[in-house]
Amino acid sequence: MKPYLWVLAAFVFISSFLLVPDVYAQFGGGGGMGGGMGGGGRPPGDRGKGCDTVERANVDKGPMGNQPPPMSREQLQYQLQTLQTDLRLAPEQATLWQPFAERVLALESDLTRQRVRSISASDMEQKGQAADSIKQVARAVDTARNHLTALEDIEASSRALYQTLEPGQKTMANARLGALLAPLLRG
Repeated sequence: MKPYLWVLAAFVFISSFLLVPDVYAQFGGGGGMGGGMGGGGRPPGDRGKGCDTVERANVDKGPMGNQPPPMSREQLQYQLQTLQTDLRLAPEQATLWQPFAERVLALESDLTRQRVRSISASDMEQKGQAADSIKQVARAVDTARNHLTALEDIEASSRALYQTLEPGQKTMANARLGALLAPLLRG
């Protein structure tokens, strides 16, 4: 083979390695194996650059894929009311349902308040007004203690309610309460 052909072949070979990552970055990095998501795990309408695909995937994904945004109080109330209606609770069961629903809504309020507090705390840290580490640890302990107490209250009220349910009601409660409480248990 002539020397200039060796140089040309080497150039093509090396440039193919240099261009492939650029091509993947331009088209979202999915390489056609993205399963119809537009490449890189993006929704079909998102046409941003593909360079941040891996970083966004690691931030957005939970153990079961993309995590949905936190449930709003109105959504939670609606789901609780719908489940209560579908369970067709007897009067004795309805008296036990009320404390359960109140405790679930109280936990949602605490989590919302905690999110707002953490946002304002991060804003203060960005402005150079970071609290000392002892206060941060104490705040984290208080938050965890409050969360634990709320979960224990929910557990106690749900046990009392569950014991009064009929087998068909238990089946429905098992199927729907897990999905209802999952966003709250994630915190």
